[in-house]
Amino acid sequence: MSVPDLQRYYSDWPILFAHDIKLVGVINTSPDSYFGTSYAPDVETALATARKHIQEGAHYIEVGGLSGGSSARRVSEQEEMDRSLPVVEALMAEFPQVTLTIDTFRSAIADAALTAGAQAINDVTAMTFDPAMVEVAKRHDAQVFLMHLEGPGGHAGRKLNRPFFNDVVEEIKQFFVERLDDLTAQGMDKNNIVIDVGLGAGKRPAHDYQLLARLSEFSELGVEQMSACSRKQFVEAVSAVPPSERLGGSIVGSLWSVLAGCRYLRVHEVRPYAQMLDVWNGIMSRSVQN
Repeated sequence: MSVPDLQRYYSDWPILFAHDIKLVGVINTSPDSYFGTSYAPDVETALATARKHIQEGAHYIEVGGLSGGSSARRVSEQEEMDRSLPVVEALMAEFPQVTLTIDTFRSAIADAALTAGAQAINDVTAMTFDPAMVEVAKRHDAQVFLMHLEGPGGHAGRKLNRPFFNDVVEEIKQFFVERLDDLTAQGMDKNNIVIDVGLGAGKRPAHDYQLLARLSEFSELGVEQMSACSRKQFVEAVSAVPPSERLGGSIVGSLWSVLAGCRYLRVHEVRPYAQMLDVWNGIMSRSVQN
C-alpha cells in the first residue's frame, strides 16, 4: 500500500467510535471473592489495581468489602468498614476524577464511602436489607445499582441448592417494577437507578441463560441496566472450567448484554472488555459506511 493510500485509510478509519457503554472495574477487599485475582488485601494493592483499571478504560471503580459469593462468610459491619473505607479514601485522594461505587447493602458503610467522595452504591439486595439505605442515597444524590438476589442476604451466606422460578424473567421484572415504584414513592430520582438482574445470584445457569436471552425485555422498565457476566458460573455450565478460565464466555455474555440494551458492564479486568467494544464498534462503523 502506498503512502497516500495509507493516509487515506487511516483518515477514514474511526479511531474513536463513540459509544456510551460504561465499564465498571471491580476491586474486592474480601478474601472470599470467587475470582481471587480481583482481591486487594491492602490499600497499595487496591491503588495499583485501580490504576490498571483506569489505564485500560474503566469509567467506574467499584470497591466491595463483602463477597457476594454463595459461600462467603459472615463479617461484621465494622470489619466490612475497615476493609472498604481506607481504600475508598485512598482512591478518592489519588483519582478524584473517577466515579467510585461502594458495593454494600449496609447504610452506614454507604454513608461513610459517599461522604469520602464515592458517588454510587451497588446494593445486591436492591435496598431491601437496610431500609436506611434509601435516605443515604437521597441525601447524597447518589446513583444506585439495584441487583436482584434470590435467597437470604449474602451477609449470612445464601447457598441455594434448588432455586425455583415459574418464569424467571417475568418474576424478576415484577420484582423490579415493585422496587422502582417503592423507591420513587420514597422520593428517589428514577434517573439515578440502574438495575442488574443478578446473574448467578441465587439462580441456576439455566435461569441465567433465560435472563440473558430475554434481557432486552427489561428495557421496558425505563431505567438503565448493568450486566455482570464476568467469570460467572453459567459459563462453567457449558464449558467445565474454573473462574480463571471463563473470560471468553464472559465476553460473549457481555457483548450480548450490550446488544440487548445494557449500558454498564461490571468486570474483573477491563482491557478485554474495552477491546471487545472497540473491535465491535470498528466492525459496525465500517458496516454502516459500506
